[in-house]
Amino acid sequence: MRRTAVWVALIFILAGCVYAIDGEFNQDNLSLKAGPTEPGEKLSLPWIESFVYPKQVREERIISLGVRTASKIKEVSAAFDFDKEQVKLTSSDGLSWSGTAKIPAGAPVGAHIVRYYIADRRGSIQRTVEFFIELPAPAGAVSSVSRGEVAQGSGWPLTVISSCVAYSNNAVRNLRAGQVLVSLSKMPWYKVMFEDGKEGWVPASYVKEPTDDYYLQGYGSYKIKDYPSAVRFYQKALAVDPKLVKGYLWLAKSYLAQGELDLASEAVRQALRLDDRDLESRVVADTLAQKLYLGAHAKLREGRLYEAVAGFRKTLELKPNSLTAWLEIGQGYQRLGFEAEARDAWREALKIDPENKTIRALLGSEMAVAAADRPARTALAETKPAGGIKNNVAPMVADDSLQILKKEKTSKGTRIEAAIKSVVALTKSLGTPIAEKGWQIKKQGEKFLVSYLCEQSGGALESFDWLVD
Repeated sequence: MRRTAVWVALIFILAGCVYAIDGEFNQDNLSLKAGPTEPGEKLSLPWIESFVYPKQVREERIISLGVRTASKIKEVSAAFDFDKEQVKLTSSDGLSWSGTAKIPAGAPVGAHIVRYYIADRRGSIQRTVEFFIELPAPAGAVSSVSRGEVAQGSGWPLTVISSCVAYSNNAVRNLRAGQVLVSLSKMPWYKVMFEDGKEGWVPASYVKEPTDDYYLQGYGSYKIKDYPSAVRFYQKALAVDPKLVKGYLWLAKSYLAQGELDLASEAVRQALRLDDRDLESRVVADTLAQKLYLGAHAKLREGRLYEAVAGFRKTLELKPNSLTAWLEIGQGYQRLGFEAEARDAWREALKIDPENKTIRALLGSEMAVAAADRPARTALAETKPAGGIKNNVAPMVADDSLQILKKEKTSKGTRIEAAIKSVVALTKSLGTPIAEKGWQIKKQGEKFLVSYLCEQSGGALESFDWLVD
C-alpha cells in the first residue's frame, strides 16, 4: 500500500478560526472582506479583515467601522464615498482597530463604500467595503427575522402537557395537564408567568409550544389575503422556533404579496440558510431576484445609480450566478466612479461566461495583460472547474494518486476532501469570494504533487498541496 506524505504548503489562510468577528454583531447584517494581502502590495500582511456594521443602515444613522489584522500596524483611517473627511480608527493593541461615524441626512439611499487606509512604516494599502442606506422599515415590521424576535412583548402561551413541578421564588409549584402559562424566556427550562402573576421556571419538555398553532393561523390569514396578520403569526411561530424553514418561506411569501421585497428577501435567505435544497424557497428566491433585478435595471436607466447598485447587490444575494446583474452592477459602479469595484464585478461575470466578448471588452487591457502572462502561469492555472482534472501525468496515474489522497484523514480523523470543503465554506462565510477550481496532479521528482486550487477575487490562485509517494 502506498504511503501518503501529507504536507500542507497552504497559502490559503484559515483566518476565521482566530480572527473572527466578535459575537456582538448580527452576522447577517455585517459587511466583511477578509484575506491575505496580494503579492506586490506595499504592505504585506498574512491576514486582514475590514468590515462595517450594519450592512443595511435604516433608522439608526450610526455605522461601526473596523479593521483587524494578524500583525501589528501603525494607523488606520476611513473615508466614505459621500464625504472626503477621514475618520481615524483607534486601537489598544495595533491589531484590532475600531471607530464610528454618523451618516449625514443628505446621503442618498442605495449602495455606498467605505475605503480604509491602512498604514505602517513598511508601507500602506487600501481596502474597500460596501454598505447600503435603506429607507426606514414600514411601521410594525420586524427588522430581522434571523433571531426569532417576538412581535409582541408579552411572550407566547405554553400549555402544560403532563403533571409536573415548577419552581418559583425558591418554592415548588405543582402544575396540572392543560394548564396555560405565559413564556418569558426559554433555555432548557422556560421562565414563565403563572395565573396569579408570579414568575417561575418549568422544564421545556413538559409544555407544548404553539409553533404549529401560529403557523396554521398564519396560513389561514394568507389564504384569505390578510397578509399583515399572516406576517404577525409567522413572526410568532419563528420566535418560538427560529429554525422553522416553512415559517421563513411563508413569511417571505406574505411580504412578497404586500410588495415588501427587501423583507421578503431577508426571510427567504433565512430559509435557504437552514435548507439550501428546499425547492419552494428556491422558487421564491428566483422570483424575488427577478423582481429586484427589473427594479434595479429601471433605476440604472433613470440614472439613480446608488439605488440601482443596491438593487443589483440584493439580486446577487439571491441569485449569485446572474450574468446580467454582474454586468450591470459593474456599469453602475463605473458611472459612480468606483472603478475598482466595477472591474471586480466584471471579473465575477467572466467566471460565469469566460468567452463573453462584451465582458472581455469591458475589462480591456487587463485581459490583454492576462493573456500575455498566461504561458508563465499555465502550469498552475490550467485546471477544469468544478472538480475536473487537467494534469501533466498519465490519467491512470493521476486518478490513482487522487484516490489515495482522498482516502486519507487528517490528524483529527476527518477525511481530507471533507476538511477542504469545510475550510472553503468557512472562508466564504467570512465574506471572502472564493471560486473552487478543482484538483490538479503534477509530477514532482519521484513523487506526485496533488493540489486543490481555489481562486479569490482578483484572480489570485491559492492551493492546498500534498506530496503523494
